[in-house]
Amino acid sequence: MDKTTLLEKIKNKNFSQEQLIGWVTALPGSNKTRKPSKDKRGDVYMHPIFLHPYVLLEKKNDFWICCLITSESTCSEILMPCKSRFFTDNYFTRTIFTVTEPTGSFVNPYENTRHLNILSKELKQIFI
Repeated sequence: MDKTTLLEKIKNKNFSQEQLIGWVTALPGSNKTRKPSKDKRGDVYMHPIFLHPYVLLEKKNDFWICCLITSESTCSEILMPCKSRFFTDNYFTRTIFTVTEPTGSFVNPYENTRHLNILSKELKQIFI
């Protein structure tokens, strides 16, 4: 989610305080230099084209397998809800893609590794 999308959701006025806190926490940091020194599984970046966050799931040779995250609860591609400190009102989608180098601004780490294992297993069952 970006700043413009958040402002539109706030204008709608159909949200709880918990949803608002989740949306604000999911916004990318304002410090553009904030980025991990080494990319690792669970790092979440804001995709510059899709304008949604994505999580790094698995490193294969010279590329990362990634999964797109959405905050739209009515999205038809939702696979499961996110369960991590920084991502409470977000959902993992069935949308996967690869990147050689993570692009976009760093958002936060997805700290629930057990949940990432479940997500990876679910995606493998769908696509393999």
